[in-house]
Amino acid sequence: MTPTPTSASEERGPLRLPRIRRYTVYFISIGTFVTGALWLYYHYFMRKQGQFGFQNNPLESLWQILHAGFSFAAVWALGWLWTTHVMRGWNMRWRRWSGGTLVGASIVLTVTGYALYYIGSRQWREWTAIAHWAIGLAALAVFLIHWLSKSLPHQRDHGPYPWPWHRKRHPVERR
Repeated sequence: MTPTPTSASEERGPLRLPRIRRYTVYFISIGTFVTGALWLYYHYFMRKQGQFGFQNNPLESLWQILHAGFSFAAVWALGWLWTTHVMRGWNMRWRRWSGGTLVGASIVLTVTGYALYYIGSRQWREWTAIAHWAIGLAALAVFLIHWLSKSLPHQRDHGPYPWPWHRKRHPVERR
């Protein structure tokens, strides 16, 4: 006799978030990505040559403010997902590559975002900005890979690491 699920989240599977949480995470993630991409577009492609050099588009600051707001919500969402999704998935060995890359990218984006606010050196700020938006744009592809992959937990024992070269081999198995 199989046990009956005790909650709605157990019915959806071991890692699937309840609908309202999932949509909240999607809203925050999409908002963070779109506002960051729009800021990038307005900052680099919508500037106009003025009498005293380049002038920023007035909407650039709006996108930056909205991006900062969504980013604070994204840090909150990462903390929210950490116990309910990330740790359970890691322990079950589900989608470790894409999930680990997403968590790593989120941490780097958080650190570089704070650094952009607090760094005073122009040279360091420029390099930090490039790293921040390059990783931010790439994060969409990693998220889509993570979200669309329908992988199962590893059937082989990889030990504590997901890399294939750490797989324990049977004594009779030859390389």
